Amino acid sequence: MRTSSVTAGAVALGIALLAVVTSLGSGSAAAAPTCRGDRITVADLASGCAVSTGTVVLPDGRRFAVPAAGVTVSALPLGAAGTSDAGDVSITNAGRAGLAVRVDDVWKGSAAAVRQERDALRSRLAATPQAATTTTATKPSSCTNKSFAKLGFTWRVPVSWSYNPAGQKVSGASTIRAGADAWTGGIAACSKKITTTAAERLVGNTTQASGVTAAGGCGASSGTSVVGWGALPKNTLAVTCVWSRSGAAVEVDQRYTTAQQWSTASTCSGPRFDLRGVATHEWGHAFGLGHTAQSSGLVMRPASTTCDTGQRTLGLGDVLGIDSLY
Repeated sequence: MRTSSVTAGAVALGIALLAVVTSLGSGSAAAAPTCRGDRITVADLASGCAVSTGTVVLPDGRRFAVPAAGVTVSALPLGAAGTSDAGDVSITNAGRAGLAVRVDDVWKGSAAAVRQERDALRSRLAATPQAATTTTATKPSSCTNKSFAKLGFTWRVPVSWSYNPAGQKVSGASTIRAGADAWTGGIAACSKKITTTAAERLVGNTTQASGVTAAGGCGASSGTSVVGWGALPKNTLAVTCVWSRSGAAVEVDQRYTTAQQWSTASTCSGPRFDLRGVATHEWGHAFGLGHTAQSSGLVMRPASTTCDTGQRTLGLGDVLGIDSLY
């Protein structure tokens, strides 16, 4: 029997509509899942899943509470010299695009989130370019090395923070604050004078715990900056966690290890670490500076030796770095 042109058209239209419905249905089924739970892995994040709550666990065991959408949390450790560097970590929640994870210069996680955050970071850093590592002497020294690295965030207001003395190995509030103030106001080092707008304010003591975890990761943001003491991974002297939104830092927490002996004296001897020098390094992170090479001789090198009181004093690259940010 011959099919009329009207009937044939109807059949064709029906097939086309069915194809559209089928296509929409399969697209919905393939939509990115939602990751949740207390052990979300980097492999899980690669699926592009949206994450609103939960804990991301890195292969090295560091754990991070998922930050709110639009927020980046960064963990910045300082190790003991001669030990392996755990690496700086930043995790950005890009909302529906998923989570971007950066360990040093290696990006992982959701491809869409990585593209978005990498482009945003590149744009922020382009405003004040990174310095190249240059020296004017055969052997690098703190006053000839001009290198610095930026983390992609700064403070728009003075950092207001509280100190939790629980478990402190030495009386540390004033010493840690001296480390912070190495980066603020008028700075004279390596025959260079600058004035920065970086600023901090110690509110007082608190019983609130720091957001840095014993595994060297970052817990949930509390909205309050706290510096304290506690367990950290072996050979990690201190960790700073910073929460930021679109390049504006909003909270910083620090933890100094209770597994080492510390010194706050002007001179130091024995197997002790200089708290002021380590604090100067950690506050460099807090204000937005990353690590330089261990051989740079600068405050921002990634590992400290015992009694390293020289780390209290900014080198040329440190000065140029903070000046570029503030």
